[in-house]
Formats: sequence, C-alpha cells, structure tokens
Amino acid sequence: MRTVFLAFLFFGPFLLAPPAQAEARLLDRLEASVNASPVLRSDLIQFRKTLPLRAQLDPLFGGSALAERGAQASDEDVTSAIIQDLLILSAFPVTDAEVEQEIQSIQAANRIDRSKLRGALSQQGFTFENYFELIRVSTAKRNLIDRDIRTKVTVSEEDVRNHYLSKVAKSSTPAKAYHPKIIVLSRRNYKSEAALKETSERALAALKSGDSFEEVVARYSDDASKENGGDLGTLPEEQLSPTIRSALSKLKPGQNSPAVGDPKTALMILQLVAVAEGEDSRFLKIKEELRNQLAASEYQHQIQLWLARQERLASVHRAPPPGR
Repeated sequence: MRTVFLAFLFFGPFLLAPPAQAEARLLDRLEASVNASPVLRSDLIQFRKTLPLRAQLDPLFGGSALAERGAQASDEDVTSAIIQDLLILSAFPVTDAEVEQEIQSIQAANRIDRSKLRGALSQQGFTFENYFELIRVSTAKRNLIDRDIRTKVTVSEEDVRNHYLSKVAKSSTPAKAYHPKIIVLSRRNYKSEAALKETSERALAALKSGDSFEEVVARYSDDASKENGGDLGTLPEEQLSPTIRSALSKLKPGQNSPAVGDPKTALMILQLVAVAEGEDSRFLKIKEELRNQLAASEYQHQIQLWLARQERLASVHRAPPPGR
C-alpha cells in the first residue's frame, strides 16, 4: 500500500489534467480571537442581521456605538461588540438550562407558548436559535450589571443640578414661573354673553369689597379648580395660555386681574400668588429625565472600564484590516 501511495504521489501530477482556472473566493476570514475562541467574518455578518433583535434584548445596547450607528456601524464596531460579548460570557457564563428557564419566564409573562414565540421571531426574520443565543448574552450582561456595575453607579442630587445648570439652563433663556388662582365663568352656563359679563362684574365687586378669593371662587367659579379654591399651583409660563400669561405679567403678588378671555367661551379672573424665575420649576420637571441620562452614561462608563480590565487579562487578538 505504501509503495502504491508513493507512486501516486510521484506520478500524480503527470497523469492528472490541470484543474480548470477558477476565480479565487474568500469563504471566511478570522477577524479576531478571544481566549482562542475565533471571531469570523461570518460572525460579523450574522451579528449585523440580528441588530434589531439585539436592540430589544440587549441591556447594554442603548448608548452604545451600535445603537448610535445601527446598520452603518463599521466592521471594527461590530468586531469590538462581539469581543465584548465573549468577554462578558467568559466572566459570567450562562448554561443552556438557564437560558431555557429565562425564555420560559418570558413566555409566561407574555402568555405565549413556544410555537407562538417561534412564529413571532420568524415574522421578524429571526430564528429561535438567534433568539436563544441573544438571551444567553443578555442574561450574562444583566448578571454583570447586577453583580459588578450597579453598586458603582451613583448619581447625586448635586450631579443632576450641576448637569442642569451647565447643559440645560446655560443654553436657554430663563423662564418665569407663576403661582395663580383662578375664577372661571363658562359661557355655556349662562343664557347670554351679557349675563356672563354681569356675573363677572359681581365677582370682581365682591373681591373689591373684601371677600377672599376662595369665597368668590366657591360662589361663582364653574371650573374643576373650584375644589381647590381656584389654586393652580406653580406653573412655568410656557404651560400657560397667552391670555393667562399676559394677565399675570401685569400683576404683583396679591393683586387680582380684571375679567379676561372671550365672552363667547369663558371669562376668567386671576389672582397672582407669587412669581419666580422658572429655573426651579423647570428643573423639577426634567430632573428625573436628567438623572436617568446621567445614570445611563455612568453605566456605559463603568462597563467600558470593566471591559478594558477584562481585555487586559484575556488573550485578545484582532486581525489587521485587509490589505495591511
């Protein structure tokens, strides 16, 4: 057998016809490796296909380069994302049984069975296997957040206030905030516009005679604010109608306005309780939104620090770009 084999090797090139010329075609390419686990060009292609599903499942997707660039993300962005997934899975491995348990919990929460889940995924162009592996990665990332990151993310009241002053208040014109009380007389409750005007004059006369605003509200107002003595609380001026804003801008605290509005719809009498620069009310309105923004940014920062440490400890290699 050995002699025949050697003969074949010797005579083969002369006996076999040369193959037809074929165009070279790249079947796959090694883009990187993490602790000897390869990252192939085909992995990048598959990763891009599942970006919409990752946006739904991946707790670290928001705020990332992939979320910002989407389908326009570079191969380098995608390779880095895959490396990060492998680093996280290495530190927080998730078994098939844990993935299955997580999927069953999701099915129970959404009241769907496995066939309906598969059907929903298929309609979006994904396989159950895509979903299964993304749940594995997402679970590992939640474990990372819960066990290592969450305790390192703190956003104080001072942090939120400083962010507001430097990023929001600095770039906008300070607004006023008004604290008014109101008496509303609706046209639909009167036989004529004249009757409406006459009632507004009686209400104004009662105020001038010394009746408290709350007493006149209880006697004449037909607005829901009547239950609160006509008190509207403190409101930024941008939330007020032009008519009310104009009337309040002419008053000093404690003063009452004349009847304003359109007698075809409603007349209003306003009392200005207080006025202040609107920064505090505006800040209170968006404070939690700013806190969430700062927290999301800090989460990304802490995660990037964690990934950088893990990459230094792991064996990570990236292939040079083609042509180099």
